[in-house]
Amino acid sequence: MAYLMSKLAAAAFAVWGVFVVSGANIGFYSPAPYQAPSPANTVWEGRERPVEALQGNLEPALNDPVAAPVTTTTISTIANCDDVVALARSLGWPDSELSTLRQIATAESACQPWAHNPADPNGGSYGILQINGFWCLPNSRYPLGWLQEQGIVTTCDDLYSATANLNAGLAILAETGWQAWSTFNG
Repeated sequence: MAYLMSKLAAAAFAVWGVFVVSGANIGFYSPAPYQAPSPANTVWEGRERPVEALQGNLEPALNDPVAAPVTTTTISTIANCDDVVALARSLGWPDSELSTLRQIATAESACQPWAHNPADPNGGSYGILQINGFWCLPNSRYPLGWLQEQGIVTTCDDLYSATANLNAGLAILAETGWQAWSTFNG
């Protein structure tokens, strides 16, 4: 059992190169360069290996190459307008709108997620795109608020999140076009 566990641990951690503890031995595991699985190991089209292939001997399954983990880039801090554009792209903003997005975000908030204009007469303006409170306040047509009914925010304060603000901006853009922003000079 210890042999099987050490093989599984080595396979699971091969990609990251981590400390491996096996019995009384402790050491740094340095993985070999990743090799893609051979066609013989990929004929199951993403499903688990058929039972017939596992019967009798588990050794072939332990010797299969370990696939590299899938990673995604998450932007957690907005430091400048380049970060805003990168986040917008990752959220699905069309490339054709990114230049205008940068101009509006720069004019409205200097690309700062915490920007707030309480003097705006329609409930203040929030975040990177200075989304007007009109979009998230309850009204006779949208009792929860338009953005809430779209499932984008729960309160106007959610618009201080760069992700929520850009998602709201994309929804508003789809609904009204850039005319919702007074800084748009289209």
